[in-house]
Amino acid sequence: MLYTINNSEIKGGPSQRICGLDLIRVCAIFFVIAGHFLFVNTAYTETPIQSISVFLQRMMMSVFYVSVPLFMMLTGYLNTNKTPTIKYYKGMLRVLVAYLVFSIVTILFRICYLGEDRSIIQWVLSIFDYSAIKYAWYIEMWIGLALIAPFLNYMWHAIPTMREKLLLIAVLFLLVSFPDTVNSRVYLFPGYFEKGCYPLMFYFMGTFIREYQPTIKTWLGLAIILLISMVNPIATLILAGSESTDYSLGGGPKGVLCTCIAVAIFLMLYRREVSVKPVKRWVTHCSMVSLEMYLCCYMFDQLYYPWFKERFYESQAQFLPWFLVIVPAVFLSSYIVASAYNFIAVKMRR
Repeated sequence: MLYTINNSEIKGGPSQRICGLDLIRVCAIFFVIAGHFLFVNTAYTETPIQSISVFLQRMMMSVFYVSVPLFMMLTGYLNTNKTPTIKYYKGMLRVLVAYLVFSIVTILFRICYLGEDRSIIQWVLSIFDYSAIKYAWYIEMWIGLALIAPFLNYMWHAIPTMREKLLLIAVLFLLVSFPDTVNSRVYLFPGYFEKGCYPLMFYFMGTFIREYQPTIKTWLGLAIILLISMVNPIATLILAGSESTDYSLGGGPKGVLCTCIAVAIFLMLYRREVSVKPVKRWVTHCSMVSLEMYLCCYMFDQLYYPWFKERFYESQAQFLPWFLVIVPAVFLSSYIVASAYNFIAVKMRR
């Protein structure tokens, strides 16, 4: 999902791409679809932890939450040297055109399949307020981030030392992740900038990684992810007992815990190669259409989930095995449609 504007890594074609970054995109779009399985389309947050299945679902959600942070970090990593040129801003057209096309398709889907009744004016306005596609809030955020990114780069490169750049990230971490984590229970930390600054925090994390190329051992990254993902379900199990209350001690996607998971995943993958050529080609292509996959996956959610839930759903504990059916079905369907759109769009641009 959302590719970087005028992405210098793809000049000359797919062979010029950085495989590790494509891996991150594929993981991120999978996390988006998988996260919608739990957070949007099932009642897992309302289900008390009375089985291993529900416990695992809450662990998985801690990982799936990091999809958007990964995309924001990718944007920072790849756009860190961009300047406010006409060529740069023209690069936004691909995202905007894709959003417009899939918004129209989704509106037709909602009218013809879901039977929603609105006036033409209401449907048109839904494109501009990013509600035509239920998951399109990210497009609104991305537009603002893309517009301001070159000026963020001026700010970043004006900071003279690595220590001061780390201090900037630390300050943003305090303004974003700490309030998201702490203030949900007791308002203890200034949280005024929490919502507005969290894209900047992840953007600058990506720029830092691009400039200084830190790494992490795979075993350590996996250990960090496993341990952190257990915090919220254990806290919920201890504090809520048989109740359905969700004790998310680490906050949401921009909270302390999920931020640490996002950084660990990024550091594990961004320099990794795939040696099997067919797999590498698929990863590259899937990465290239991840934006379109994001924009059309809402329709497949609406196609598959009601059908499966009407026929097979008994309880949230029983529903986890269907994760292995529905999530791949939504992913594959979105991939096919996104690939078809990309094929047509490329032909039209030539």
